[in-house]
Amino acid sequence: MLVYNIPQGLNMFTFTLAFLFGDMLAQQLTMFAWLILLLPSMLGVTQMKQKTFHLGYILFAFIFGLTYTAWYKHHILSWSLPQEQEGVPVRVVGDVVSIPQSDHRQTKFNFLIHSNAGSRLSPGRQVLVQLYWRVQPAKLQVGDSWQLLVKLKRIHGVHNPGSFDYEAWALQQGLRASGSVISSKQNIKLAHHWYVHPVDQIRQAILEKLKHHLPHSTTSHWLIALAIGERADIPQEQWQVLRHTGTNHLMAIGGLHIGMVAGFVLVLLSWCWRRVPSLMLRQTAHEASAAIALLVAWLYGALSGFALPAQRACLMLSVYTLAVLSRRKINSWQVWSLAMLIVLIVNPLSVLSESFWLSFGTIALIIFGMSVRVIPAKAVILAFAGMTASTRMANLWWKWGRVQWVIGFGLLPFSILFFHETSLASFAANSIAIPWLGCLILPFCLFGTLFVFIIPPLGDLLLLIADKTLAILWLIMEWIAHWHIATWSQAMPNSLIFMLALCGILLLITPLKFPAKWLGIIWLAPLLLYKPPLLPAGTAKVTLLDVGQGLSVVVQTREHVLVFDAGPPSPSVVVPFLQTQFVKQIDMLVISHGDLDHIGGAGEILRDMLVNQISTSVPERFLTRAAALCLVGQHWEWDGVSFSFIYPYPDTLHLGNDSSCVLRVDAGRDSVLIPGDIEKFAEQVLVERASSSLRATTLVAPHHGSHTSGLPDFINAVYPRYVMYATGYRNRYHFPHRDIVDSYRAIHAESFDTAENGAVRWVMGHPL
Repeated sequence: MLVYNIPQGLNMFTFTLAFLFGDMLAQQLTMFAWLILLLPSMLGVTQMKQKTFHLGYILFAFIFGLTYTAWYKHHILSWSLPQEQEGVPVRVVGDVVSIPQSDHRQTKFNFLIHSNAGSRLSPGRQVLVQLYWRVQPAKLQVGDSWQLLVKLKRIHGVHNPGSFDYEAWALQQGLRASGSVISSKQNIKLAHHWYVHPVDQIRQAILEKLKHHLPHSTTSHWLIALAIGERADIPQEQWQVLRHTGTNHLMAIGGLHIGMVAGFVLVLLSWCWRRVPSLMLRQTAHEASAAIALLVAWLYGALSGFALPAQRACLMLSVYTLAVLSRRKINSWQVWSLAMLIVLIVNPLSVLSESFWLSFGTIALIIFGMSVRVIPAKAVILAFAGMTASTRMANLWWKWGRVQWVIGFGLLPFSILFFHETSLASFAANSIAIPWLGCLILPFCLFGTLFVFIIPPLGDLLLLIADKTLAILWLIMEWIAHWHIATWSQAMPNSLIFMLALCGILLLITPLKFPAKWLGIIWLAPLLLYKPPLLPAGTAKVTLLDVGQGLSVVVQTREHVLVFDAGPPSPSVVVPFLQTQFVKQIDMLVISHGDLDHIGGAGEILRDMLVNQISTSVPERFLTRAAALCLVGQHWEWDGVSFSFIYPYPDTLHLGNDSSCVLRVDAGRDSVLIPGDIEKFAEQVLVERASSSLRATTLVAPHHGSHTSGLPDFINAVYPRYVMYATGYRNRYHFPHRDIVDSYRAIHAESFDTAENGAVRWVMGHPL
């Protein structure tokens, strides 16, 4: 037998860290590239107390992480939907493997296509796709096996600075295509299998039961989120309140909730166990209750859907419990490291998720920031004076106050990186919300969920109590969220500043005896003081955003910002983009007309940004804000850049698309024409009344390049060098129309399409 002893210098933390960096290199995460450069120094620090440095084991872990992640990623990407099959009706057979989410328009669910689907799509393996079904003949249940006629397309998300990366999320989830179910007699339910995702079947049964027993209120859907982790029905306005107060982790089942449940079971069972002598003779109360508490924690984690924070919490609790049962000592970093390693082995693409960094980052900060027991000097002096209450207060601060400060302050770089803002009110909000949730809301919610199956009237009462206490807490959270200092909006300039800020944070939260902590402020200074370079006078930066099927254009001059149209209500694009540009206010918001793909995102912009002026052809759509008509002849100048509306005329209002605002921007020799959704009628009016104002360097194609626009006389009058199409990927209108594209090609205009190129940005006027 070959026995190989691993040297003592190699520990789990070092191995996991090297594995993580290999994983990150395989993903080529740009923002975290600097971490890879810090690999030698970070690993060296972990080995400082060892006599030797075992480089071979570290390289093995690094290469293992790199190759394992590459293999895993290749396995998922080895099948892609052939381009010739996009949009083509195909018959597939598979199982419903996620809880269907329904609204008034459609039902969304994940569908696992079997290898024996009997269609041209069959790849010789199971493929996970996301489907939308507008009118289904029967209620969908997890575990149902269906034959469906579907149209599929490749996974495609919007591409803008600051936007949610849907493609990375889909890759992490294993989704390989999305599509819609076509109404057809071929859509047949074949069977129901209890063994297909049985936990999700239980979760769906609980969800349906809760919907019949929950009180009708604005906060009751949060009880569903706390019970089984389903958050599909929660409006964005409520998520905004949680982000502003730094309490969004409270409504996503994770370590806090699982720890509370496990802790309650541990205390209760330990108390009961000690009162039965025969049980005490078999096993100690602490060990027995710890084992049962672990089982309950895993059950709760499973019912919550096993989101990444729940996985991390259950794994860390398992490692700790096993150490207790085996009566071995294990430190916090080993528990953290082993949990992370298991998560990465199960799914190495977890590093693409914000939850991974926030979940493991939070625990790492707590371990690091609370690693040394230090009581402030003032408390020590008071204690010697006989004021023991002050010592108790110091202990309370260390156990509760400091941990909240460490989390809130420590996550600042990650909050700015992921969300472009951080909550300055998180300490106050969490100090109220965490004990309120743990003592009042969560126990009544979970016991109410249990009793609706056993004693429904009692379950209804418990859920009502949970909802009323949650409603009171929600009023407090809304009040805090409206503080003027509740949030600080800031974009992360680049990777180097992110790493400097992270190092500064770590210096500031180290134990008090650590020398030169003040240096952390210097490391934070680049983030706090950074200001983006200003554009030269007479120039403008224009960005045609990728909003899917819709339109939004941002024009930035040296000190002013104009937003032309707001895109559809989702996905959220405009505000995150403006945050990445360090924009604090919008000088003018132009809404060309009232179609949802142009005005839909205006509500979010007005809610989250300071808007000085609104110009639109539909001022009646803005009930709570004063809005001016955008009429021909209006002209102004910002920082040497000229803006003017050349349409509509007073006699062309109330014509729908043909009443759209048409904006012209001139900077030096460059110009851009943004005509909204005008069609051939409005184009003809412009040719007849304002042909001298039409010639432009760049044209945003009217009405997304539809066949109802693109009048030849209009195209010749504008004669653009560049034409921009704002379209959605494989949109149902088939924009831009081929004839329109050919018309612009005939005048040798270079074309760009947001569906293919993502956001398109160009600079007008003097070069930067």
